[in-house]
Amino acid sequence: MNPLFYFLYAGTIILLLVGAQLQVLKTALVCPDWPLCFGEFLPYNMGPAYYESLHRFLAVIVGLGSVAWAITRYKELKAKSLLPLFLVILQSFLGWATFNYKLPTITTVLHLIFSLLFLASLESTRRLTYDESLKEKWNPKLKDVVGFFLFLLLVQFFLGGILRKSSLLAQCESTMEFWQCWETQAQIPLAGSLSLLHRVLGLVTTLTGFFVFSYLIKNLPKWKSAAVIGNLLMLGQVWLGLQMGRSASREMIIWHFTTALFSFMILLFLIVRLRRYENHFFGKAVPTYLNDIMDLFKPKLTILVVVTLLIGVFLAPMRMNLIYLFISLIAIWFQAAGSLSINCYMEREADKLMERTKNRPLPAGRLKPEVALYWGWGLILFGTIVLVFSANLLTAVLGLFSALSYIFLYTPLKMKTPYALYVGAVPGALPTLMGWTTVTDSVQGPGIYLFGILFLWQIPHFMAISLYRKNEYGMANFLTFAQTHSFSFLRTNMVIYSFIMLLFVTIPYFSGWRGDAYLIAALVIGGVLMLCALFGYKVRSEEEASQWSRSYFWCTLFYLPLVLGILLVLR
Repeated sequence: MNPLFYFLYAGTIILLLVGAQLQVLKTALVCPDWPLCFGEFLPYNMGPAYYESLHRFLAVIVGLGSVAWAITRYKELKAKSLLPLFLVILQSFLGWATFNYKLPTITTVLHLIFSLLFLASLESTRRLTYDESLKEKWNPKLKDVVGFFLFLLLVQFFLGGILRKSSLLAQCESTMEFWQCWETQAQIPLAGSLSLLHRVLGLVTTLTGFFVFSYLIKNLPKWKSAAVIGNLLMLGQVWLGLQMGRSASREMIIWHFTTALFSFMILLFLIVRLRRYENHFFGKAVPTYLNDIMDLFKPKLTILVVVTLLIGVFLAPMRMNLIYLFISLIAIWFQAAGSLSINCYMEREADKLMERTKNRPLPAGRLKPEVALYWGWGLILFGTIVLVFSANLLTAVLGLFSALSYIFLYTPLKMKTPYALYVGAVPGALPTLMGWTTVTDSVQGPGIYLFGILFLWQIPHFMAISLYRKNEYGMANFLTFAQTHSFSFLRTNMVIYSFIMLLFVTIPYFSGWRGDAYLIAALVIGGVLMLCALFGYKVRSEEEASQWSRSYFWCTLFYLPLVLGILLVLR
């Protein structure tokens, strides 16, 4: 098992470094065809073409290795073992889109981000041998410290990828002095704001890195060597940053990326072990104050909010100052997080009755109820005010409506009628439209379409959840269709909505703003979801119904990012 892991991990690292070399040297897409290059597998004596072919060859090897990884780990991990393979499939699709659409910025940056996620999926699915002696002196705050730093580093990767791909740093690729470069970029609305943001966050990230790794050296002696290497990498980043302030040569940029990549690997190594060791020792994540506060905001849901927001932003035809855009996205996240915090306050008694939620901060008594209330209203108010100034009044009003309807309509209706699902689907779908309005300050066709796809998707998705969690919701007195209607009703509706979505995703094609490639991909993805729904007619028992609904739930989870992804990259 370990040889295959190291093979895949090393192959991905080399793949990333070769890709960075191609991007920095601006020699990507010298091959006129895909997946071959000049009709050959690995051309000889052709300079840049050879390295582009090598990049493709390594991608194929990693892809085949991920199939073997899924097979060998499936018995122990089940569906979780398929995550690396799923990411490889997405990468293959992005590779084709990158070639077909001549390296658009978004596909190139997503290519990088998915590669980093692939490394994370490998780490999270490998087999570990646990050192039981660590349990006695375990500090649950370590995972918070490392996780925060990892988040900052990922933001830097995203910003750096956009800067490099968009050639927005060209103004400093000379002998220009550090502060003179800052002054020059500050005068450029798009490039300047993004570059300044990248530099400021780079400084914050580096200082955070010194603190985190020094803290780990003192408090986590088992992996002290990893933390020491991390500090050395931070010193390297400081030196490279100062050098690049004077002259951002190609070699410097590649070394800058390489150092950041190895910093990511060190943090990934640490965060995965911290989380998996903790679950092994205690059977769950040990609560900390920071974790409890974040738990009020339901991170999985707010991550989905951010992702759908970005889809709306990237599809919008206009540009806006990226500093204002960045602030606006944070403000929208504040509104969503605030409404979810108040939802936790309102449902704290019901949460005590469900196994899945009884250990949340409020029902478990680790936080006072008023904490959720103060955080909730504070974030909603602050986010709305910021949006008025950073984006526009329309987006601020939509965000406020989303938060208030979630709190005052959807949350109380869950106890009274299963049709609350349709009410809750409105605030759930608004973030994509808000991404669009943040940039355009208008409600138009594509923005409405994005709202529609999210609205429709939620209905069968949550019907599936209500079916396999029927007993839990019943104990908490939540009225879902699984409590009030028959299995036949739910199955039929899930098939109907799957078919409606299959038709709905063709709208961009027939509206003329997406082409044949999008239509084919959308029909295939929608067809797979439809097939998942039709399997419900093979169900013969209650146990089979629960298994099928969980399988359909996973189908919907894969469906949404795929549909939004092809909408984004297939023109």
